[in-house]
Amino acid sequence: ICKNCASIFINYIIGKSFDSIIVMIICFIIMLILKLPYAVLISVIVGITNMIPYFGPYIGGVIGGVIIVIASPIKLIIFVIMIVCIQQVDGLLIGPRIIGPRLIGSTTGLKPVWVVFSITVGGALFGVIGMFLGVPVFAVLSYLLNITVQHFLDKRKVTVQPYDSPDDL
Repeated sequence: ICKNCASIFINYIIGKSFDSIIVMIICFIIMLILKLPYAVLISVIVGITNMIPYFGPYIGGVIGGVIIVIASPIKLIIFVIMIVCIQQVDGLLIGPRIIGPRLIGSTTGLKPVWVVFSITVGGALFGVIGMFLGVPVFAVLSYLLNITVQHFLDKRKVTVQPYDSPDDL
């Protein structure tokens, strides 16, 4: 059980780290091409905040946007378009193709609503660290709860048919 819990936690961290490094490198290269100011700083911020599922890219975009608007307000529009494009490429191409089995849902076994819930609760309780660690902690708790429930069901010799569609009712 401990090995599976560690695997869930580690695979999540490795998968998100790999994805965030790719996003950071892409952001840096495009910012250099577009001659946007503070390319290294903003790319690192975008990469780090990308570790937070769903909300992280927006947080990084806002922080980067504030930095760019101070340096050159006109380039803010270019930056916003660039961040939106990078996040679309990340969500639609990089994540599914490069990271593969290390995606958030397949690594943790959580549905998207539980991922958002765990980010929200983790962020409310522990701030940014809670937003990042909320998903793997919630996934481990979910795994442990599933094992416990399955143990008691097996003990009482109860079998449960998985619910697939409304037609199964």
